[in-house]
Amino acid sequence: MIAPAVIILGLLTFWPMALSFVWSFTKYTGLGDPQWVGFQNYLDLLGDPLFHQAALNTAFFAVTTMAVGPALGLATAILLNRKMRGRAFYRAAFFLPVTTALVAVAAVWKLLLNDGGIVNQALGLFGITGHQWLADPNTALPAIAIASIWQGFGFEMVVFLAALQGLPPDLLEAASIDGAGPFRRFWHVVLPYLRPTFVFVYVIGLIGAFQVFDQVYVMTQGGPINSTLTVVYYLINRFRALDLGQASAIAYLLVAVLAGLSYLQVRLARKWS
Repeated sequence: MIAPAVIILGLLTFWPMALSFVWSFTKYTGLGDPQWVGFQNYLDLLGDPLFHQAALNTAFFAVTTMAVGPALGLATAILLNRKMRGRAFYRAAFFLPVTTALVAVAAVWKLLLNDGGIVNQALGLFGITGHQWLADPNTALPAIAIASIWQGFGFEMVVFLAALQGLPPDLLEAASIDGAGPFRRFWHVVLPYLRPTFVFVYVIGLIGAFQVFDQVYVMTQGGPINSTLTVVYYLINRFRALDLGQASAIAYLLVAVLAGLSYLQVRLARKWS
């Protein structure tokens, strides 16, 4: 019964993954036969300043988005977990950007942040001179991070909201009877209960953050001066240059980093629990 699905999955997913792993040890342009070079592709990447820049940019993006996004999602979930007028509307409104295509979101934010965009016009109302947000190497990557946080924190909100609705009210009532105030109830009851949810949010979020591409492609094309060049964007550039061996090596370096980070988060979560 499941054989057709397994065969399709193997042909379209696992076979290309295995083939790419083999290519990562070769010099291959897609024409002719691959030439075996061993670990040379990996060594070249470790000594490539452009790859170092892409890795630093990606790490900055991941740290920024994962420091702000889940915190914003948790705060919003706590607010929308209370009884309030229009609660369903606010939940839908905050989640709506998650359902929107990343390319569309990036295009809208590019319009907002350009020289004559709404952001600079709003600053002008207060006498503040506008800024070329996406043309300045110091602000281009933070601007992309802000756009990504806006687009994605609704996902964290929904996940945290679902977890909060499963929190037994008896725990909060017992803590309240024992004299715990709102902050202590949150710190000693709510946060420990949400630890598995935090692990899920951060594992999924880090995987997505390290694979950022669409926003960079639409908003800055990796510029200016490679200030928004990310690992996946650099990987795509290597594929475009028909350097399939090095592109595959980048992909598997990324897999190793993400696997290590995910394992570390799960181990820390088990230790804390």
